[in-house]
Amino acid sequence: MGKRIIELLREIIDEFLDIIYPPTTKCISCDNEVIGLCPICKSKIMRVREESKILSYGYYSGVMKKLILEFKYNKNFLAGNILADYLCELISENNIKADAIFFIPSSKKALKDRGFNQCEFMAQKISRRLNKPIYRDLIKVKNIKEQKTLSREDRLKNIEGAFDVKSDKNIKNKNIILIDDVITTGATLIECEKLLKKSGAKSIKMLTVAKSYI
Repeated sequence: MGKRIIELLREIIDEFLDIIYPPTTKCISCDNEVIGLCPICKSKIMRVREESKILSYGYYSGVMKKLILEFKYNKNFLAGNILADYLCELISENNIKADAIFFIPSSKKALKDRGFNQCEFMAQKISRRLNKPIYRDLIKVKNIKEQKTLSREDRLKNIEGAFDVKSDKNIKNKNIILIDDVITTGATLIECEKLLKKSGAKSIKMLTVAKSYI
C-alpha cells in the first residue's frame, strides 16, 4: 500500500513538472518537429566503447553536451528523462544487477542555486524502472572548488573529505549502482566508491551519462 502511494505521488510530481516546464514540440538539439530528441540527433551521440571500471553512455560533446546543459541549467526535465533512459540502456547492455541505487550528492549551495540534483533525478527514474530502492545515505559535507577548473592532481586533493555516509544499514552487503552525470578524471566517483566499500557494500557499479575527453 505504501509503495503504491509513493508511486502515485511520483506520477503527480512528474505531471506537475510537465505543467511548470512543458516540453516543446521541437527537438532539444535541432529544429525538427519532434518532442524530445530526433533520431538524427540521437545518432550523432558518440558512444563510449573503451574498457573502464566506470561505464559511460556517450562522450561529453555535441548533442550529449546540449542535453546535459539543458537539463542542469535550464531545468529541461524532458532532457533529464532522455538521459535517464540512456543510463537504463547502459544497465541493460551490460546486464547489471543491483539491490540499491545511489547517486552523487550535491552541496547545499548547489541545491539552492540549481533547485535540484540532476544525479538524484536520474537515479529516481532508474529506481522506478528497475523497481529497486534509491537511498540518500551519501552526503556532501563540505563545499569544494569546481572540479572542472582544476588539474587531475588538484581534483583528487580537492575532493578528499568532501563526502560522508549517514548510515551503513542500506549499504552493507548490497550490490549498488552509483550514478553521476559526467566523468572527467573520476575523482568524485572513486571517492564515493571508497566510502561505500568502507561501509560494507558487496559490489559497486559506477555509471555516468557522459565522459569528458579531458
